[in-house]
Amino acid sequence: MKNLLLKNNCRAIIIFLLSINNLFAQANKNVFNEKPAGFDYFIGIVGNPSAPNIDWSDKQLIELKQLGVNMLQLSIAWGGKPADEVLNLEDLDEEQKAKFKYRIKQAKKFGFKTIAHFGIPRMLNYAPILPACIMDEDIKKKYVDLISDFMISFPEVDDILVYTYDQQAWICSEFGPCPRCSGLPLDERLPGFLNLLNNTIQKYRPNGSRLWWKPWEISKGQTIAILEKLNTKGLGLMLNPSTTNEVYPFNDRSFKSDLGVKRFVTLARTRNIPVIGEFDHTLYKPLYQIGDYFPRLVYETLNGWKELNIQGIKEYYGFESSNFSVNYEMLKAWVKSPEESLEYLLNKIAAPYGEKRSGFMKEAWELVAQSVEAFPWDVTYLIGPMGLDLSQNGTHSWQPANIPNATWDTPIWEANRRANFMLTDSNKAHPWIFEDAGLRLEDAAKLGFLAVEFFDKAIAENGIKIEEIKEQRAIVNKTSKSLRGVSIHYLLTLASQDARMAQINDDQFQLIVKRIDKLLVRDLENGNKEAEKKLIEFRQNPKQWLQFSFNPRTHESISYPDWKVWTVPQD
Repeated sequence: MKNLLLKNNCRAIIIFLLSINNLFAQANKNVFNEKPAGFDYFIGIVGNPSAPNIDWSDKQLIELKQLGVNMLQLSIAWGGKPADEVLNLEDLDEEQKAKFKYRIKQAKKFGFKTIAHFGIPRMLNYAPILPACIMDEDIKKKYVDLISDFMISFPEVDDILVYTYDQQAWICSEFGPCPRCSGLPLDERLPGFLNLLNNTIQKYRPNGSRLWWKPWEISKGQTIAILEKLNTKGLGLMLNPSTTNEVYPFNDRSFKSDLGVKRFVTLARTRNIPVIGEFDHTLYKPLYQIGDYFPRLVYETLNGWKELNIQGIKEYYGFESSNFSVNYEMLKAWVKSPEESLEYLLNKIAAPYGEKRSGFMKEAWELVAQSVEAFPWDVTYLIGPMGLDLSQNGTHSWQPANIPNATWDTPIWEANRRANFMLTDSNKAHPWIFEDAGLRLEDAAKLGFLAVEFFDKAIAENGIKIEEIKEQRAIVNKTSKSLRGVSIHYLLTLASQDARMAQINDDQFQLIVKRIDKLLVRDLENGNKEAEKKLIEFRQNPKQWLQFSFNPRTHESISYPDWKVWTVPQD
């Protein structure tokens, strides 16, 4: 009897183990598409710069495999090095190598390919920027040695992605003081260096690994000239959907309107260079307060890459798959059925909310998408202070408004991005830019508040997922209040100056007084408690109020050293 029980127990254990083994086999073979959405590559990142401490657990990797991801980037590889993630080859100390080996083992366990991401060459100094010169024979030898060591240390890594600007990488300017690079255009220097890196990789993996180059921060013209001179064996091109903007999840000067992207893809195709296109399905969640409730824009971005007939896609910011996302649901649905219409996929991701509420949810998501599109993305690269920073809630100061601007001393910034951003390195901006930004922010806010009304209709129906809908409503409502608050700040600044200039003409002055009054009422309705006192004071004595509100009386005399021209020659 005991022997019979022992045999039965052993048989049950064997069946259980076989079923577990079969699950893993299914995860590696049948369940997941080897060509997700028809692409050869779908690259994912475990975690993101805002959530970098997500481990490479079985659960995380199975979720990404179910999504359709078939290649994993081995580190988050973000400029600020969140969680001390590897950014440059120089970061691979013994502790980081151990981390890579664990991640590679986990990736192989579930059938993923792997790609390492590095900035090369790492700059010698950050502030002021001092590049590591790619024409320096010692620098060339250094990176041949580092890549050789990497290929030997990690024989299972498939590909390498290289940024030659950003990611702590930088290249000397032909107009700078470097004695080796002065007077030599970038397309006469960078192709040889990239070919050297690629040749080193091919030496160790002649028929397997590929070097993917991302021409980040390099101008359109330079990129074309460089691509024409690169050895194509084992080479790939990594692009974002715009040559003049970040990887935002919508068609802001991207795809059909960005002729630079189309030209790069066309040239790569004629030279048999595969292309991977990047996308961001969340808009840097949770770096900014816009919730990822705009699935149409995700659909359009993915379709845009599909229409360009490229070889792969890569999620730019990373996956925090435990955090619910409507956009993530659209991504999953699209990868599984890329041939289906937008309406079909929207119906699919809205269906779990119930028949009545699904229509309200689709209306709300469409209005959120329109709000995202309405935001004035082209005013400045520094979008956070324009109502998107998490700390903003619709309040504002009573000093004149300002719009932070930014630029960097790179070819793309000094050339093509000036065609995208109104403000780069100018310290002054015409009032019409503030008016334009203010009016467009109000348009974006208005659309967001309309979305909130549809969320409210869905909530009123009761049923399942109520808390989830309430969360979406809260985020969209807070974002809209924040955008409206910045809009009011801009428009009040201009209206106050208009009123000061028109004080001698009472009829004209009264017209502007009415405009300021309406803005202050809107400010109060938007939840800015300070506006109540300001409105009372304004109505009592508008001219006195104008002396202390939004009055540009400070004499500006601040200047700083121009560090970008203070770079010491490397020898």
